[in-house]
Amino acid sequence: MKKIIKPAVREEFQTLCDVTGKPAVAKLVMSFDYYGGVRDCELLRVDLCEEIAADVLNLLRSKYPQFQTEREENIMACPLCRRGP
Repeated sequence: MKKIIKPAVREEFQTLCDVTGKPAVAKLVMSFDYYGGVRDCELLRVDLCEEIAADVLNLLRSKYPQFQTEREENIMACPLCRRGP
């Protein structure tokens, strides 16, 4: 038998842009892994709204045109086995 001791409260949240406070549509993550650089073990995570994400992407593309986005084939796929729902 299951007896509920403390009813759960469903948490709802909204991710906001770290620059503007508007709803976020993208996350930029830079992970400085163990490559021997001056920033080893550092991590930068930034949530971005539509306009800031476009600014960052345009800046990257203007300096490094080889950086292009690609479409995720099955966004809901298991990251380990890549099988979809």
